[in-house]
Amino acid sequence: MKKNLGFIISSIFFMVLMINMASSSVEVFSNYNTFLKINSNNTIEINKSLTLKNVYDVGIVPGQIEFKIGKGTEGSVNKIKLEDIKAYDSFGNEIKTQVRETNEYSTIILDVFYPLLPGFEYDFNLYYSLSYESGGIFFKSLQIPLRESTIPIEKGNFRVQLPENYHFTFLSSDGVNSSIEGDIATWKIKKDLPKEVNFEYSYLPISVGNIKGSYFFWITINIILLLILIYEIKREIKRIRKEYGE
Repeated sequence: MKKNLGFIISSIFFMVLMINMASSSVEVFSNYNTFLKINSNNTIEINKSLTLKNVYDVGIVPGQIEFKIGKGTEGSVNKIKLEDIKAYDSFGNEIKTQVRETNEYSTIILDVFYPLLPGFEYDFNLYYSLSYESGGIFFKSLQIPLRESTIPIEKGNFRVQLPENYHFTFLSSDGVNSSIEGDIATWKIKKDLPKEVNFEYSYLPISVGNIKGSYFFWITINIILLLILIYEIKREIKRIRKEYGE
């Protein structure tokens, strides 16, 4: 009888926790910091330093937390492949991870069965890398959705480091603070904004205000070619006139 009673109480407690977890309003990322390092061998290393906070009025257990990563074209990047996934809590304990694949997305699933009292936080780090097929000759671009999870984000930083000898030629603004310091660009995250970060980079140091460097480059090339064409047409007209004595 006691065993059955204990089982019933445990089941009820677990069901209450599951109900708490089902609502997305019970937890937020009070800090959502991402460091993205682009390598010259068509790989990207990602390090996420995250703080999950219980904003509900009773204790919760987060359970499974998902991060969705698109496989399709993102800027000049194609055929994205997820690799080398690891996650650790603030005590250095490894968090169990798994990956669910679809045609359009790879989803990283973390098992975070750690009780959180109201107002308490849980710190953890997620590491993974991406391999991809690169497009673009002189300029490369990336468009990265900021919110890979359904959990709201209060604040954080999104940082991108370029390979050696490359330069940022465009950063999206979208009404948020962004800055460049050397080969690192930083976007300030506040209340789920920006929805995505969009940037362009090249070994050609071309940056003209809010215009993409690639646009300025190809417009300039086309203008030069047009001027050459006009010059050649005029020269040919002069030759014909001279030949026929006009």
